[in-house]
Amino acid sequence: MTLLNPIIEQLVIQKMNQITPAELYQYARQYSIPVTKQQAENVAMRVQNKNINVFQPAGQKQLRLILDEEIGPELAESLQKQFEQLAKGF
Repeated sequence: MTLLNPIIEQLVIQKMNQITPAELYQYARQYSIPVTKQQAENVAMRVQNKNINVFQPAGQKQLRLILDEEIGPELAESLQKQFEQLAKGF
């Protein structure tokens, strides 16, 4: 899955690199994603400064492994599907 707009792609990667646990937890609450503060902290710490490109298969796999470990495979699968739907809009 590749976005047509490389600027948006770069902004998403940059935001992932800089996301704080509090921001991630806030986004989770905003979108009704059932994660704890501790899970949000764990995920944020594992994606910060990693330059994970979620628009490329290798980056998707890397993020999916992190999410599987930190929030569980069922929720990770749900989030992956939501992201794919969102990315189709671009």
